Amino acid sequence: MDIEKFNRKIPKFKKLGKIKECFHSNHQECNGKIKQAHSIQRNGKISLIESEVNGNLSVYTFTNFKSSEKSVIETLVPLGKKVASTFYGFCDFHDSSLFSDIENFETDIDKEKHLFLHTYRSFAHSYHKKKEELNLWSEEFEKSEFNSKSGFSQFMRSKMEHDCKIALEELNSKKQILDDILESKTYSKLEYLVYQKEGLYPFAVSSQMSPKVTYKGSPMNNHEDANIPYENPIITLLPDIKHTTAIIGIFPLEKKSSKLLNELENLNDLKLERAITSLIIANCENTFFSPLFWEKLNKKSQRKLIDEFIDNTSTSKYLNKWFNSSFNFFDDKYEIEI
Repeated sequence: MDIEKFNRKIPKFKKLGKIKECFHSNHQECNGKIKQAHSIQRNGKISLIESEVNGNLSVYTFTNFKSSEKSVIETLVPLGKKVASTFYGFCDFHDSSLFSDIENFETDIDKEKHLFLHTYRSFAHSYHKKKEELNLWSEEFEKSEFNSKSGFSQFMRSKMEHDCKIALEELNSKKQILDDILESKTYSKLEYLVYQKEGLYPFAVSSQMSPKVTYKGSPMNNHEDANIPYENPIITLLPDIKHTTAIIGIFPLEKKSSKLLNELENLNDLKLERAITSLIIANCENTFFSPLFWEKLNKKSQRKLIDEFIDNTSTSKYLNKWFNSSFNFFDDKYEIEI
């Protein structure tokens, strides 16, 4: 099988598994169509970081790229905000009513409800994408061109399906925790690390993470035993005109995630900024950044950023050690003004 050739088709491949369903637990309340919801506020946060590329307002993301014979990701391709961070994960009613507090008002880090809603939506996006992945491997793959042309063996396809099922079983238990918190309004049940810096730094993130190790190198998710559940901190990075906010939420009783948060909390601001940047590059496909940032990088730095993402997502280079990025998304040189 030509892995590189297959990898270049991944963006098209992933579209085959698309599903439409509301993430909210009370489906009896659902009203209206399942809409193309945004995991990050489209007309607020994404609008702040978009800028013109080839006459169109766009952002960049690690998963929209052009491939070549040299590299699976030769360069990044601009993406319009209308499709950036979207997923068919909420009905009209729940998308508008559930998130009104964070859609219509500035992020207030002193309100646990705000922290929860951002975390809840980031989890919903990752959960939805995993369900689509399972749908892809279990059903759509069999009738697609990739089944006959990719060279994937039945064993490999079955393994991908099996791994997705295990992952979803774990995610379902976490979804239940979030559903219970939402229903009871006990938003303090999650533990949060919040970092806020004055200024608009042109990055937006909404994603679950699966760090292999903690900041100091303690094992987290680098095991092969399916009986050991993964621990998935949830990160949201929100740009705003006055400040940029990072929210990392973890589930109760997750000791390894708690250890990671404690280690991060003890860092000075500069080291914390670099650690958050490293976590994003290593774990978060659902990351968006401004063309203004991309254009500030020379060709060598652009290549370096792409290679850091590839090293973490396609190799075992950082399986047993913490990845330290050479970038800091909170560096003053990346700040922009509106």
